[in-house]
Amino acid sequence: MPDKDQLSSHLDNAMYGPQLLHPDEQRHYLGTFRERVSLLMTFEQVAAQEYLTAFQRELAANPTYQVIFNGHVGQGNLRAYIRLAAQSNTAFTIVQDDFYGNQPADSGLVVVAKTAINVYPIAVAEKYPATAEPTTSTADKPNWRTKFKQFFGQ
Repeated sequence: MPDKDQLSSHLDNAMYGPQLLHPDEQRHYLGTFRERVSLLMTFEQVAAQEYLTAFQRELAANPTYQVIFNGHVGQGNLRAYIRLAAQSNTAFTIVQDDFYGNQPADSGLVVVAKTAINVYPIAVAEKYPATAEPTTSTADKPNWRTKFKQFFGQ
């Protein structure tokens, strides 16, 4: 009987791949565990490229960390991030297995350590909140009536 169990486990590994520890967590964090993640960006955030400076600050603060990119994001959207990682001499990997998500809320990239670091928060929007842009009030902006009166001199 032990031979049959070994044979069936060998066949299962060949057909389905090795069993993963916490597969949902590894799927979400691009093959690593939450405890190792320092920064997380979603597909939308990577594509928008509004957090490039936050990404650069994270790499500068943690030169020994590695970046894992989700290859489903697309080379055009990853190009700037790859360039920053290369400029800072940060090791990076691109994963593109069907195992990893490709929806807007899925992970687009993660910055990870080799060991557990347990950093909170990891979401880029929380860790590096965008500075509020100064807004002008609507009273300062001329509306269409004011523009009309100015145009016709009334």
